[in-house]
Amino acid sequence: MKNNYICHLFYILSILLLSVIPYEALLAMDGTGIAFKISMSGKLYHNFSFLIEEDIRPRDDFRQAEWFLTTGEINYLITHNLKAGIGYMSLCRYKASDELRNRYYIYACGTYPLSIFTFSIRERFQSTYKIHAEYPKNYLRSMLTVSCKIGKSGLVPFIYAELFNDAGHHGKMHTDRIRLSAGSDYKLNKQNSIQVYYRYHIFNTYDPVNYKHAIGITYSHRF
Repeated sequence: MKNNYICHLFYILSILLLSVIPYEALLAMDGTGIAFKISMSGKLYHNFSFLIEEDIRPRDDFRQAEWFLTTGEINYLITHNLKAGIGYMSLCRYKASDELRNRYYIYACGTYPLSIFTFSIRERFQSTYKIHAEYPKNYLRSMLTVSCKIGKSGLVPFIYAELFNDAGHHGKMHTDRIRLSAGSDYKLNKQNSIQVYYRYHIFNTYDPVNYKHAIGITYSHRF
């Protein structure tokens, strides 16, 4: 009984974080965007799985799509609570071929269940090559996620914080942005789910792809 109460409270707090700013007011803010994503995943062989995603980011006036982020990934389940993966992402800006970026990444993610909560830590190294740029942009991204499954409702609210540590081409590391997010997954059935979230960025450098405020919707299907 107590666990259910805590989990429902966690869900309510996540929803409050999503709704604390009215939708119209959020869109009126400077540096606000929306992200739409479709995610497909499935098992390949034994503990190997694949992931394919298409992420569409409209312009800040919402009249047309501005960025298309296409991802392909292979991951391996090392143990029940530990996973590693490698992937490629193409970042393409609409009608701007000189803004094309190719990103390669590798990551490891560990999860730890504690009572009704699940804690997840992910470390990801990525290298992004922009057309005509002299050096790639190298980042070590560290993320901590806390989630809570609400009984048999299919709802899994979550919050997370992520640090973007710029390694530079000489390996001198510093944090130049922080990402904070709150939202919820909703499992429609065994194969399909929807995620809705609010995301906030703290920038110490210019970022052409991400907005300061963002609302995101993701549809996921697992084969």
